Amino acid sequence: MKDLRFADYFLFTQHSLTTFEKCPLKFKKRYLENLKWVNYLGEEIRKRLEMGNNFHLMAYRYFQGIDPGITEDVEGYEELDSWITSLMRNFKKDEKKRYLPEYKLRMSKGILRLEANYDLIIIDGDNVEIWDWKTRVKDRENTKRDENFQRIRLERSLQTVVYLYVLKEGIKLLTQKEIPWENISMYYWQPEPKKMLAEINYSDKMHLDFERQLKDKIQRILEYDYSNFDKTLYKKSCTYCEFNWFCNNEKIDYKKMEEHEDFLDELAWDDIEELI
Repeated sequence: MKDLRFADYFLFTQHSLTTFEKCPLKFKKRYLENLKWVNYLGEEIRKRLEMGNNFHLMAYRYFQGIDPGITEDVEGYEELDSWITSLMRNFKKDEKKRYLPEYKLRMSKGILRLEANYDLIIIDGDNVEIWDWKTRVKDRENTKRDENFQRIRLERSLQTVVYLYVLKEGIKLLTQKEIPWENISMYYWQPEPKKMLAEINYSDKMHLDFERQLKDKIQRILEYDYSNFDKTLYKKSCTYCEFNWFCNNEKIDYKKMEEHEDFLDELAWDDIEELI
């Protein structure tokens, strides 16, 4: 059986890279064997995912010049209406700008076979912006310390690394010209309550560092020997993993899944329709 890790058509994403770091076996099951358990999510998480998915769809329609199409029978109508109203109020469309919602970029450069799925790219002359929507709001009030921690976590995340690196490598496909490093930026934005969660301005130094990070991570995946897998090293991820029953003969702990800081962010939006 062919090992997909070495196939030219196999592309690494932020989600697959993050999954491998948390558990190599989960990476193998999900991305190499293409196994997905459609019924492993709890009802509350399904609802939250569906709301997030609907917001992404409405944002896509808005930037495409289509009516967002929200109706009162949609799950979480009032909250969704508040989110999309916030987005339309804060992102007034400008005819001079080019908007690319739900845009996908792919690249191949040696072992760096990467794919990035952007919520929104805005091209304004010689300036290019990446915007990513974050709709998961914690129930408790965030303190300044929480906000700073979240900002640093986003700035250092694999999503930031992959998105900025892939964009710069493929910038000519979008603009037909090179764009200076300092004119590329990425923003994490929350619609309600309206908040800029993180802002990253790119540089040549960051690009070189991101390339090194990505090469190291992918090389480790390519060299990993699954015959030496030790699940005790990754035990902390088991309680909210869809393969917990397969590995440990234990049920998923839905409460821990809902409380986990990064769980919803780790779910690729492209996979959500298969899960809800």
